[in-house]
Amino acid sequence: MKKPIVFLISILSLLSLTSFAQKITKFEMEEDDDLNITLSGKVNTIQIKTEYLKSKSADSLVYFFNDKGSPYKIVKYGLGLDAIFKKLVNEEVHYEFKENKLLSKLNNRGFGIDGDVYEYDGDWNLISLKEYMSNILVKETIWKYDDRNRKTEKTEYLYGGFSDYNPKSEENKQKFLYEIEKYEYNNHDKIILKFTFHFRENKTVQLTQYKYDENNNLIEEGNCVSYGEPNCEIKPVFGYLYNSKNLITKKYQLAKFSPHNTDQYYYYDENDNEIQVKGYYIYPDQEPILGYDYIYEYDKFGNQIKEEESIGKYRMIGFEKYKTQLTQYDKFQNLVSDEYINSEGLTIKVVIKNYTYDKKGNWLKMETFEGKNKNDLTLIEVSKREIKYF
Repeated sequence: MKKPIVFLISILSLLSLTSFAQKITKFEMEEDDDLNITLSGKVNTIQIKTEYLKSKSADSLVYFFNDKGSPYKIVKYGLGLDAIFKKLVNEEVHYEFKENKLLSKLNNRGFGIDGDVYEYDGDWNLISLKEYMSNILVKETIWKYDDRNRKTEKTEYLYGGFSDYNPKSEENKQKFLYEIEKYEYNNHDKIILKFTFHFRENKTVQLTQYKYDENNNLIEEGNCVSYGEPNCEIKPVFGYLYNSKNLITKKYQLAKFSPHNTDQYYYYDENDNEIQVKGYYIYPDQEPILGYDYIYEYDKFGNQIKEEESIGKYRMIGFEKYKTQLTQYDKFQNLVSDEYINSEGLTIKVVIKNYTYDKKGNWLKMETFEGKNKNDLTLIEVSKREIKYF
């Protein structure tokens, strides 16, 4: 499950690295992982235009990097959803950064302030996120920290798009209070107890407890729910085991789940790549049943080149189930093919990508073909990049 935006912003990483005696410009942000990019050389700007031939639409991205390899602005042009009128509209979203922190993410084609505005304290801890829709403040999240920069409290206010709340006067702000989370830590700065207070219909309090081993690995998670005051008895829900390298080897359910509990096992190769995941279904008064078994293979660069569902029928493309996914990469570690194969050994989908590169090994043009097999391919997407170096 994807994490909420407020947690993901804290792990935004912008790196300028040296690899194989060549400068690398790299940007990663999990909140919008479609913006992630890695480039060879010291990049000043890059403009990417993508044409989608099926839908006859297009979008583009422009990155502006400083001489330290960090972006100070990203602009994204394309279609977005107007949540009020429930229709697709053209957007021009500007991401503004300072000291590798996202300051704002705003649609310049919207009415007034349209998007997200972030605020930080002197230690660059995120303390405020205000989310706007067409100049209306629809949600506000506030964080507090202790003297060790540990998050101690998160408060959410939910105003919606049609409330009478006035952000300037803040009158009756408490009636829009949605949720408060409070945290307690152990001596290793790990959260051991989380209180979640809900202030809407049910007005419940949820307690979540976390336990760790001597290596600070999470080994047990439990919770309980009460009304009004946090006075319920916490019961264990999930358990976790690890190997000597602190890699998870088992995740199991301690509470009772319907229709069955699931024990999940993880296996690794000598390079710590995950090579197998097994899931056993646990029914009362029965022997465990192997419900699914996924096997993975990697190339020498750590790229996953094979994923096989040896047991189970859960993987689907559209309405068709598939058993195996085969992936290939070129010498620049860019994906060049994906093939999906069903349990009868028949290919049900193929994706092929062709690249044109510059002298630094960055692609300038990418053509994407798609079809039911390698003899039935159609060009569906063309991307072009213009790169300026320092």
